[in-house]
Amino acid sequence: MKKTLVVFTLLLAAWLAWQAWRPPVISQPQLTVRNTLPKVKGAGPELWRIVTKRMVWKQAIASMRDRLYKEGFETELLVKREPVEVHAFDDPRSFKTQAEAEKVKAQWRKKKIDAEALFREVTYGVALGRFYITSYAEQMQARLKIIGLPYVYERRTVTVPAYRFIFAPMEKKQAEKSWRAVKNLGIAEPAMMKESEFQRLYGKKPAS
Repeated sequence: MKKTLVVFTLLLAAWLAWQAWRPPVISQPQLTVRNTLPKVKGAGPELWRIVTKRMVWKQAIASMRDRLYKEGFETELLVKREPVEVHAFDDPRSFKTQAEAEKVKAQWRKKKIDAEALFREVTYGVALGRFYITSYAEQMQARLKIIGLPYVYERRTVTVPAYRFIFAPMEKKQAEKSWRAVKNLGIAEPAMMKESEFQRLYGKKPAS
């Protein structure tokens, strides 16, 4: 009996040693495999933007910014170089020196024309005005005709920074409300467009 107990004790110690040396195998939980991806919720209706007309005259930009701010509109100023038409009025003469051009400039200014002397490659000239709005150019032409002194007129296309005020994207009903409010301020030609169209026209272009 004692001998049997000793043998049993030795076998039990051997089994415990074996279990301690071989770590137990932990079964992994069964994972569920999906045959299809979960549906992605739609982004909702497309948003809209309000964009003011193009401006190149700094005084007009400052005036519109103040008006929009006073009415509580939060906007950003978008700047993009664009080809625009300019109406140029000049004194027809060329001058060898800047002093001669400055003298003629003073004569024009006495007649209330905001003239400027400028350098043209090898000679000097006197610019009488540059206008990006046709109605302003027509007013200038009428003034020059009354003064009666010779001048030259040229219509050119130049690339200059163009400025627009843009509104944050919004739902269509809110955009329509904002568009009417901007229109009622007397701001001509505010545009209302989809966000996708705005990005196509004014968004960042991919690097080539």
